[in-house]
Amino acid sequence: MIRKTTVPPRPTIPMRHFASAFIAGFLVAGWGLHTAAIAGDSTHVDAIKLSAIGAVTAGTVAAVTIYQRNAWWQGDREPFRFENDWEYALNIDKLGHIYGAYSESKIARAILSWSGLSDKASLFFGSLVGLSYQMYIEMQDGFHKDYGFSPGDGISNIIGASFPLLQETYPVLKNFSMKYSYFPSRQYLNDLKTQTDRVFTDDYEGTIFWITMDPHFLLSNEFSRNVPDWLGVSFGLAAHDLNETGQGKRLYYLTVDYQFSRIKTESSFLQTFFGALDFFHLPAPGFALEDGKFKVGIFYTYHVKVTL
Repeated sequence: MIRKTTVPPRPTIPMRHFASAFIAGFLVAGWGLHTAAIAGDSTHVDAIKLSAIGAVTAGTVAAVTIYQRNAWWQGDREPFRFENDWEYALNIDKLGHIYGAYSESKIARAILSWSGLSDKASLFFGSLVGLSYQMYIEMQDGFHKDYGFSPGDGISNIIGASFPLLQETYPVLKNFSMKYSYFPSRQYLNDLKTQTDRVFTDDYEGTIFWITMDPHFLLSNEFSRNVPDWLGVSFGLAAHDLNETGQGKRLYYLTVDYQFSRIKTESSFLQTFFGALDFFHLPAPGFALEDGKFKVGIFYTYHVKVTL
């Protein structure tokens, strides 16, 4: 849930710290996904690996909780309550919750698979981990006087964590995924200069969330053979000129997508790297509807693009 009201000051966390954690997590996920593909549906659990995963997870959750208690959750507490914010940031924050739960579930699944859990167990518990963490944050918000539990955020968390499960139940959904692109917006950078408290995950003007599709399942076998396996299509949603109430302009994108994990290579390192890259949408040619204008070019975020 985006922090929408005035709250007690919290320390500004350098973006490089978040970026380092993101990169490490996605690299581990890429490694886990590659390892799982090689190992198959193993039922042998490595107790040492599983214990290490539990210890690291517990330490990470504890560290994040301490930070959030000192930052977001400090101040007056009150009885649990709900606060509807369906329209905030033109729903881009809801996409952020979906992507967060989705990516966390996939990362957890990959790591659990690496420990030796069966593919089905890793899938289930991975989604449970992603959902539990996101809902824990939301529950804590519910006791704060300035936030409240957002039903929209909770539903978005459920959708994101459930999607990996749905992909296994309905294989056609494996042709779809979510990606993320980010570059600090001018407003965010200006806020940092004035020491205004911001966290880059709340910088929606610098963010595009993408729904990607592998088009091969729609093509005939003959035509599909002529389309590279790594080539996909992405539909992006973003917002611009957001005001203090979270209202602004919607932005729409339709671009090429790169499905890096489908690039054939014998290198385990590259497979790991490609698996991690598949969480992100990199600059790609396509079309955009920005500020009511149709544009053609190469797009990454609203502030990072080349248009004709």
